[in-house]
Amino acid sequence: MVDEKSKKGGLLLKVWRFADHLLLSVVVAGTLMASVTLTWHEPVWTTVLLSLCLVIQGALHPGPGDRLAMLTAALLGTPAEIAEVHLGEWTYYAPDLIWGVPMWIPLIWANLFVLFRRLSRSWTAILDMGFEKEGVLRRRLGMVLVVPIIGLWVSALLLMDKPPLVQGLYALMILLTALFWRTEMDRLVFLTGGILGAVGEFVCVQLGYWSYFNPLFKDFGVDITLPLDWGLSAVIIHRIASRWQGSQPLQRP
Repeated sequence: MVDEKSKKGGLLLKVWRFADHLLLSVVVAGTLMASVTLTWHEPVWTTVLLSLCLVIQGALHPGPGDRLAMLTAALLGTPAEIAEVHLGEWTYYAPDLIWGVPMWIPLIWANLFVLFRRLSRSWTAILDMGFEKEGVLRRRLGMVLVVPIIGLWVSALLLMDKPPLVQGLYALMILLTALFWRTEMDRLVFLTGGILGAVGEFVCVQLGYWSYFNPLFKDFGVDITLPLDWGLSAVIIHRIASRWQGSQPLQRP
């Protein structure tokens, strides 16, 4: 009887953890998208709304390493954006640009990459409800997550219109992914960041907020490497934040 009650209590706790993470994540995701798409031509308002989202994410149920992920994303993403713009990879059309990028770029990076970690914890909570953490089926499912990641890499290598050096760098990333980024959380962060980041950027490109210089899919203005770039960035930031956190296992949220 006690075992049945403890099992039910454990299941309810897992369901609550999933719903709690997911509900806040969905609200934040919708707010982030609305902040950019609705206030694009008023960068001060965009900055205010994104700052509010950042405060909410940092204050409500932050996971281990979330705040460090915010800082890491802002510090790495902002100079990367400035460098890519000056290299001619893409162009922003927002007013009041600073060094070629909107003033709120650090905030969107900080918000998005901690959101990817939050959502990945929600997917982990779903898996916890159906599979034992160290069970055979859970390990097999973890291997299944590798398939779309490798599929994206192979497709990009075959289709990308990039110099040989860039193709070689992408090929190197495949090897690094296989060797070092093998945990379930890594894969969930990669897929979450790759899918949501690419979809959000696709919408913004279609709305004319920025454009790529030489995209592979010219009718849509985007490149084949888009989900890979987002997924890879998400895993790098997740890994750095987890390392800084120190005491938390890398494979757990």
